[in-house]
Amino acid sequence: MSFETVTLDMATLDFPTTEEIVELRGGSLTGWVESGVSAVAASVGKPAERVRSRLVKTVDIKPKRVPDDDDLRECLRVLRVWINDPAAYAPPARRPKVTRPEGIGQLPVPRTVKAAHMPVSCGLCGDPVKAGELIGRAKAPKGREFVAMGWLCGHCLYRRREEPRRRDVLLRLHHHLFAGSAFGLNAYECGVLHTWLTEDTALSGTPAWTADPLEATLARLRTSVQENKGTTWIATPTTHTIAAVLASSPTASPAESALLGAITQHIEEWASNPAGVDHRRFGTGPRYRAQVLRTTSRPTPLSGRGGPFDLHQTPASAAEPDTTSPEAEAEEADHGV
Repeated sequence: MSFETVTLDMATLDFPTTEEIVELRGGSLTGWVESGVSAVAASVGKPAERVRSRLVKTVDIKPKRVPDDDDLRECLRVLRVWINDPAAYAPPARRPKVTRPEGIGQLPVPRTVKAAHMPVSCGLCGDPVKAGELIGRAKAPKGREFVAMGWLCGHCLYRRREEPRRRDVLLRLHHHLFAGSAFGLNAYECGVLHTWLTEDTALSGTPAWTADPLEATLARLRTSVQENKGTTWIATPTTHTIAAVLASSPTASPAESALLGAITQHIEEWASNPAGVDHRRFGTGPRYRAQVLRTTSRPTPLSGRGGPFDLHQTPASAAEPDTTSPEAEAEEADHGV
């Protein structure tokens, strides 16, 4: 792996590029965070403990939380900005305040939100996010059947269930495909799915629809829209049919086609070897789309409290003011997406 050379006033450091940061895992991340903290400390003339404290506050890593790989990647992005522009080393800004949707489209309060320091891709939908735009982390999902998501765009944090796109419905289906016996859609999502299934009459002639007709499902989707239902459950066998039918959709975008391909691959693997399929491998977002991860990102022991490199091991005199919004502590975590 090659690294772009970043020249500092007091040191020269081969620091990972934006693209290379995405590929780093585990111990490599903690090593680069430590190197970056030292480089910034030398550049701005501050103790490393003070730089580490400011980094923790900027990324909003709570004292009792073990940062996972996605947290550490964001640490590297922040450090890279500080290395390139020492003047950018400043106290963390107050967390953005966002008006959340109400009613059936409301999502849980995120664990944290911040302005992106560098361009990133949303960890759920894969859309690009520019520097300065809102990003955030959802709270950790309950249960082993769901994979924790990375940094999400503002749409995925707040609007994907009130103003769902077709891709949002597919992502929900994908995450819940084998997490239970059914997955639930609200009335907005039912409307999107109903429109997609009925916009081209040729879909009703596909082999999947012929083998398992969807007329009754369409009626349930229409009823959900008319009655503004909070949840309409669709059984897992029917979701298999829906995925197979939509895979033939002539209007599917490249991103939607890639996601449908991953869903159908998952279903096919499960059908041939149900006991051997690890459903947690089938994630979404920039590192998952059009491929299947063989491992799942887990918290990095080296970055936890008391380890050789502890992000939270900072003297009280060096601590930064806490700018976390009280809204972030208001709700419990939700399941999955």
